[in-house]
Amino acid sequence: MSTTSKAVRIAVDTMGGDYAPEEIIKGTVTAARKGDVGIILVGPINILKAELAKYEVSYLPISCVKADEVVKEGEHPAFAIRRKPNASIAVAIELVKTGEADAIISA
Repeated sequence: MSTTSKAVRIAVDTMGGDYAPEEIIKGTVTAARKGDVGIILVGPINILKAELAKYEVSYLPISCVKADEVVKEGEHPAFAIRRKPNASIAVAIELVKTGEADAIISA
C-alpha cells in the first residue's frame, strides 16, 4: 500500500499585518524552503515581484495572484471585503472557495 502526500497550498494575504509585505514574504519564503507546502502570495503583483527578487525562489513552490486593493488598519474587515472585492484577503478567500488553495493566512 503506497501513501502519497500532496503539498498543502496556502494562500497568503501579503498586505495584512505589521511590516507587510516585507516580513510576510520573508516568512513565506522560509516556510517554502522548510516544508512540503505550496505558497500562493496574494497582493499587488509589482510589490510581490519586487520583494521576491530579494530571495532565490526559482526552485520554490511559490506563485503570485493579483489583488490590487488592501484592507487598511481600522477598517471593519467584513465591510471592507464587501466594498473591496479585489482586496488581498478577499482574493485569498476566493482561492480557498474555488479549491485553488487549501488554507489562508492573514495577519
